[in-house]
Order: sequence, then structure tokens, then C-alpha cells
Amino acid sequence: MTKLQKILVAYDGSPHSKEALHWAVYLSRHSGAAVTAVKVFEPFLTESRWKEVGVLPDSFAPFEAMQNKDRQLMQAVKEFGHTHGVEITTEVLNGKAAETLLDYAQKHAIDMIITGNRGHGTIKHLLVGSVTRHLVSLAHVPVMVVKNCPVVNFTGGSLIMATLRSILVAYDGSPHSKKSLAWALELARPDNAQITVLKVREPFEMSMFYSIPESGSMAAAAKRMAELKEKEVAEAVMMNEAKALGDKAGINVILLILDGNATEVLIEYSQKHGFDLIIAGARGHGIFDRLPLGTVAHNLVNVSPVPVLVVKI
Repeated sequence: MTKLQKILVAYDGSPHSKEALHWAVYLSRHSGAAVTAVKVFEPFLTESRWKEVGVLPDSFAPFEAMQNKDRQLMQAVKEFGHTHGVEITTEVLNGKAAETLLDYAQKHAIDMIITGNRGHGTIKHLLVGSVTRHLVSLAHVPVMVVKNCPVVNFTGGSLIMATLRSILVAYDGSPHSKKSLAWALELARPDNAQITVLKVREPFEMSMFYSIPESGSMAAAAKRMAELKEKEVAEAVMMNEAKALGDKAGINVILLILDGNATEVLIEYSQKHGFDLIIAGARGHGIFDRLPLGTVAHNLVNVSPVPVLVVKI
């Protein structure tokens, strides 16, 4: 069973990174996971390059002031965690943001990265922040992309953790979707959140079965119907396996199969029914194709107003 033990938060003090920090605090308070918040300072020249390019050290005084400001920022993060019962380790590191965060995650055996997202867009016009895009594309661990934080409320200046009520899992029976379900069960357990496992039949999946055979022969039509029946049986088995995993974990899992474009169906359904989190898997192996443009996970990260957790295999 998947276990959440170490969380890394990409933090820069912006509103969306604060949302990410709130999620980390929520998850830590419910799972006991350790939280590390990392601020990456990106100088255009490292100190080792000063002499090479003939720049005087005095010219970098403003950058030292910025680094000091970052340290103060992260001290405030520590105090925020202490106030709300979570010890947060902080780091201020130099380098390119995405590369530095990924390197830190690998070296420190991080289980999940949480990042905010400035990006927004529509299905036709996708836009996502470059750091978030690289984290999701290249990370070997699940990455949660947060645009809002529905599980957190503020009452009288105090941070109140509401219940994580419902999780939507994009599911097709593949290894990465099974891993997504495992993460959903882990996150649902503390508050006994309800999980909906949603299989979306894309139009191209069904058209091949319902189209009239070119030959028009009864034999070809019968073969198509037999293939459709086999597919329906396989889908039923796949979904029942997901239900069984939920029952074994003591978590209520609802099964649902809908037709349409996967991204559009997942977003519309999540908003209509008030889900707190969407979890989607991604295959991904190579440095350029870990999260190809146009995949369901990529589209969800760009477009969904609901937080999205992308799980890799």
C-alpha cells in the first residue's frame, strides 16, 4: 500500500504557493508525513562565474539582500507550521527552480511534491507555469498541482482543516491508474473520504464497434458485437477490481463509466459534484515524453480549477 511519509512544497510566498503549503499542512496533520518547504533562488550568475565574466562582487549586493529576504520568508513558513501543529523544515537553495526541486526530491526520498500553479486556460488554449510544467513532466513521484485549497478554512485567524470529502480518480485499469487509486485510498483513509472511480469511454473507443462493417455482412456485424460484449465484460471486471480494493481498505468506492472526451468529462463531473481532488495517472518514461502535451493528465493540470494529483509509474 502506498504510504505518504515525506512531502516537498515548492514555495515562493505567492498566493498559489501558500495554497500548496496549506495542502501540505493538511496532509501532514492527517498522515503524520514530514513537510519540507523549499524556496529556490535563481541568480543569473553564480559566485563562481563572477571573476570569469569580470563582474565586481559589489554588483551582487542586491542579490544578497534578496536571499536574506528569502530566509525571512522561510522563517515565517516555520512559524506558520508551528502555529498549526506541524514542524516544517525549510531550505533556501540556489539554481534553476525545477531542476533544483527535482534533485532535492530524489536525494531526500520525497514521496510527493506539492506546487501551486499560476497557469490557466481552456481545452483549446492551454497555459501552465514553466516550473509547474517541468515538475509534473519530469518528477518520478506524484505531483499535486494546486490552484485553490477547498479543504482549508480560516476562522478567527486560525487555520481549520476541513474534511477531504471526495476524490475523483481517472481510471482505465492500466498500471498507472491502479497506482492512482492506491494513492486515493491512502489520502481518503484519515477522513474516510468518498472515492469515485471514473472510466471515460472516448468516442474513438466506441465508434469502431458501432460502425457498420464495410462489407455489410452478417458475419462481420456479429464479430463486432462479440468484440463489444467482450469489452463490456472486461470493463466490468476492471471496475469491480477497483471496488474490491476500496472494500479491502474500508473506503467507499463509487464506480462510474461515462462517454466523451476524457478531460472534459473529468472536469465537468468534478465541478458539478464538488470534488476536492482529482487524481490521474501518467505513463511517462523518457525525459521528453514523461508527460506528453495533450495527455489527460497534462490537460487536467492546465485547465482544472480543482487540485490535481498526477501519479507516475
